[in-house]
Amino acid sequence: MSFPHRIAGNLALDFANTVSRRGTAREVDHLATAADILAWSRQTGLIDDDFALRSTDRKALVKDVLALRSAINDAGSAIAHGGEPSAAALDTIRKYAAEALRTAALGGSPVSLHFRGANRIIGAIAWAALDLLRDDELSRLKQCPPDDCRWLFIDRTKNGSRRWCDMSSCGNRAKKQSHLTMPDLGVSPRR
Repeated sequence: MSFPHRIAGNLALDFANTVSRRGTAREVDHLATAADILAWSRQTGLIDDDFALRSTDRKALVKDVLALRSAINDAGSAIAHGGEPSAAALDTIRKYAAEALRTAALGGSPVSLHFRGANRIIGAIAWAALDLLRDDELSRLKQCPPDDCRWLFIDRTKNGSRRWCDMSSCGNRAKKQSHLTMPDLGVSPRR
């Protein structure tokens, strides 16, 4: 199974970016099934190969993942465009983080959270989103401009000049498009 490259610089944003070609006829949801979610979670290190969910919990996992992903995407998009995240998006993130905390084990010094069951996925992502929302890097949150992408990412360049989610895909495509639409200035090349 192939998943999108993790380019965002934050687990919650990489999670939000698991829809490719968003809003087009060629849209691909990489987390459409419980099996997809579990495979992605293994790949990101949230769960190990031994992790299993009862079949009755898989339907709830898909529902929760889709709701949380939508909330993170909505909040991130608003912030990337200089706005405030909606109360509904923040409430959804808070709800999943609170549910995960309610059943988490605390241990170590400094204290770390150890989530249980499906919250090893949902809780970890919700807390990554909360951490980002409280972090200084939030001011560097951007959204890839092409209408068929809209992926979120943290711009960690020194001068804040990163424009695209990934230069090798959207960046090259945008540069190629701008080159094709450059006006002819009537200047012939020198020979």
